[in-house]
Amino acid sequence: MPSKKLRGWFKPSLGTLFARYFLATMLVELLIIIGFGFLVTKLYENSDKAGKVQFMNGTVTLIREQLERQPPQRWNAELAAIASRFSYPIRLAERLPDEQQAVALPLLRQGKPYLDIDNQLLYVSMPADKRLLVLGPLDMQSSDSNWISEDIEVLLIWMLLSGATFGTLLYFSLQPLWKDLLEVRRTAEVFAEGDFGARARSAKSRLFAPLPLAFNSMASRLERQLETRQALSHAIAHEIRTPIARLRFGLTMLEEEEDPAEWQRYRDGMERDMQELEELISTSMEFAKLKRSEVPLHLETVDLFDWFDDLIDLVTPLKPADLTLSLDCPREDGAFDRKLMYIATRNLLLNAFKYAHGQVRMTVYHQGAQLIIEVDDDGCGIPAEDRDKVFEPFLRLDRSRDRATGGHGLGLSFVRLIAEHHNGQASAGPSDLGGTRFRMIIAQPAPETP
Repeated sequence: MPSKKLRGWFKPSLGTLFARYFLATMLVELLIIIGFGFLVTKLYENSDKAGKVQFMNGTVTLIREQLERQPPQRWNAELAAIASRFSYPIRLAERLPDEQQAVALPLLRQGKPYLDIDNQLLYVSMPADKRLLVLGPLDMQSSDSNWISEDIEVLLIWMLLSGATFGTLLYFSLQPLWKDLLEVRRTAEVFAEGDFGARARSAKSRLFAPLPLAFNSMASRLERQLETRQALSHAIAHEIRTPIARLRFGLTMLEEEEDPAEWQRYRDGMERDMQELEELISTSMEFAKLKRSEVPLHLETVDLFDWFDDLIDLVTPLKPADLTLSLDCPREDGAFDRKLMYIATRNLLLNAFKYAHGQVRMTVYHQGAQLIIEVDDDGCGIPAEDRDKVFEPFLRLDRSRDRATGGHGLGLSFVRLIAEHHNGQASAGPSDLGGTRFRMIIAQPAPETP
């Protein structure tokens, strides 16, 4: 198990975020500097070696001339006196190291000096003597530098200055980003606790500007879905109460009723209540699936007049006998989902049958790239403030209707959903017949190019 201090180090905060990025960046910078230095050293190694040998030519010549003035037996003593004036050792060697023999001997035999770049030792042949003059190590650290070389000091100073500059810039760059992340996280936590109206403020940084917008858009969609489902659940629960109450009343009456005819009447009523419950649940499930766009859209091209004429024939037996139903539709092609369109147009006509005094008219026509379907009646009409409410699920503006005339209040809600499923819309307005005009707008697919 990690310790508390270790867990604190990994806990998300501006400090830990800054520390991780800063340390990672400084490590990369150090590796780059070391790698660059190694590369430069390798690239300029030969030129540096030649330059150093050339630089030492004067010193070597002076030392050799000084030794040549003395007999060979006094060279060691003379070198000791000369070496005291230099910052690096000077001595005589009997032979080359074995590992340097192959490279150094050809140069020494030609009278040229040889520099062992790794050990910083300069080998020089002496005339009339087999011994070699050895100068170095040439780059000896001074006693004042202790264990830190000049190169390391420069590297440390560079790391300190660049680290301070970069760290300051990094911290002030991360600060607005971190604040934006904290704001989105805080809003998400509030949203998760049940405050579905919580929204994140706009981001101050350009990098995270789309994040709160995406979150707010998601939150708005979720809030609308939750509100719809909650309203639908409450409405279904409210609708179920009535048939359940009638069932409970019917059971009570069955227990007390002795007349077979009355007993059968109560039983038939309970059967109708059970059927109403089943239809309510089935319709509600279909409505919820359509609301979640889980019903696939199957577009078919049909002859509008033939299709709507068949629709009129199907619903004519359902209209009151004293009601006139007319159709105005051109002989043109249109595209829609036949099953969904049947549900929507049938609901519009059945709704018109309930309120019309004597006339219902269906009009179908094209308007640009849209198919317009209108159903007019000569009934009492709908107040302007209620024309949008009639599409809400389970809403009945006429509270006096009962089971025999009212349905479940989902008919017009289906109409709007089906229109929106076709990338269109549904609306209600006044009719020239004196009642209400319901209009469905259905988007038509673009014509195929040959």
